[in-house]
Amino acid sequence: MPTDDELLTSNQNVIQEFRANSGVVSQLEFPVLLLTTTGARTGRRTTTPLGYSNDRDCVFVVASKGGAPTNPTWFHNLRANPSVTVELGSIVYQARAIVVDGEERDRLYAIISAEAPSLRAFEQNTTRRFPIVVLEGVPSPRAAGASQARPPGP
Repeated sequence: MPTDDELLTSNQNVIQEFRANSGVVSQLEFPVLLLTTTGARTGRRTTTPLGYSNDRDCVFVVASKGGAPTNPTWFHNLRANPSVTVELGSIVYQARAIVVDGEERDRLYAIISAEAPSLRAFEQNTTRRFPIVVLEGVPSPRAAGASQARPPGP
């Protein structure tokens, strides 16, 4: 597991490449968006690159934190303030983060874990259930015909 400093440096590199290439990040094999949340305690805005998936007309992310025993900071922040900014491709959206539960959570988790098998491996590292967050107000690239927002993948 990388240190916090290593993760921060890696994230900054991904953010720079994402913005320089309209959402395409060559080092990753999955589509990425940038999620900006407001700090629950500090009020400071922080941007985090996240893998995402979509279904029908929604875009969603999973708070896996690589299988760490606690949820990621960005998840804590959006629980306190669900108004977020999402960069998808070269488009910026103001969105509302909605944590889904029950059958809907399980259905969306099945979709994203099929696309990103590493999530199943992350599950082995922890007993926590990974939250799923729908980003309301962000159109699905599939529904919007914005396939350029998804980098080419395997």
